[in-house]
Amino acid sequence: MKGKMKAAVLHQPGDLRYEEVEIPQIGDEDVLVKVTACGVCGSDIPRVMTTGTYHFPTIPGHEFGGRIVELGSKVDENLKDKKVAVIPLIPCKKCKLCEIGQFAQCEDYDFLGSRNDGGFAEYVKVPAENVVVVPDNVADEAVAFLEPISVALHVVQNCGVNFGDSVAVFGLGAIGIFVAQWAKAFGAAHVFALDVDEKKIKVAKELGLEDALCIGQENIEEIIKEKTNGVGLDVAFEASGAPAAFCQAIELLRTSGRMGLVGRPTKALALEPEIFEKILRSQLTIHGTWSFEFTSFPHHAWQQSLEALSKEEIKTKPIISHRMPLSQTFDAVKIMADKSEFFYKILIEPEM
Repeated sequence: MKGKMKAAVLHQPGDLRYEEVEIPQIGDEDVLVKVTACGVCGSDIPRVMTTGTYHFPTIPGHEFGGRIVELGSKVDENLKDKKVAVIPLIPCKKCKLCEIGQFAQCEDYDFLGSRNDGGFAEYVKVPAENVVVVPDNVADEAVAFLEPISVALHVVQNCGVNFGDSVAVFGLGAIGIFVAQWAKAFGAAHVFALDVDEKKIKVAKELGLEDALCIGQENIEEIIKEKTNGVGLDVAFEASGAPAAFCQAIELLRTSGRMGLVGRPTKALALEPEIFEKILRSQLTIHGTWSFEFTSFPHHAWQQSLEALSKEEIKTKPIISHRMPLSQTFDAVKIMADKSEFFYKILIEPEM
């Protein structure tokens, strides 16, 4: 397909322009995806405002899906017109980590939306092997959530949430709210969904997370101790990046408890001696988690996420706070950067 399209193009940090560019030309093993929705991720804020992408100009946006409108010569014809989600990670498939299936740790990866053009556009060139076909019963805008849902699944699986566990999630951004929903789907007896924002607590309860608690307004420690019969948490997930949340999570873990880290701190994390002592004496396990799984064995994480989304075990609609046209992409990023108004998840919808 030849011609022009609209896109939000980053020319340098703080300079994201809505402009006309060439529709990308696909290769033999690529598809052209017409974007229906692209989520604005928290990582897009520094990428657009301060740190920049890996080269300029670049079209950001990595949480997106749409319809396949053009196929490369070596691509299965049955993919034409399919609704798809897009896996943004393009591993090299050559390094030692790729050889053992740890694609998220690839030493020479490409990534749509930071190292290559992404979803803040009308059309995106995508390797055919990076699309996940989505059934029509899944809403177009929900497809944009498969990336953060798959990240959250990786977080929960990495820490081994078991049936009957008591779990707390600190920080209810997009990843945190999906971690909480996954923990519930995995059979946790209690899922304490924690945040400082009352509005996010309200949304969490709408999603069926009955043990959603507002930090600063409720006695978190007392409630968790009471509901776990004084034992404490089996698993705590830190999804806020706040040092205070990390320390509180450690304090609430039971002996041999597990902690999953996914929030990215912007300040130094200092540990008091008693917190470090708790980690040692209670023999706590701390797991770091990065990105999502991208292997087909034993399970394809994106297919698992899609199935949960299709069955509404994972829900997305209540957390959409804004739907904005492509022309207002920079406004969306600034809302999140400035916190000038309440937002939960902001979707960019090029056809608006």
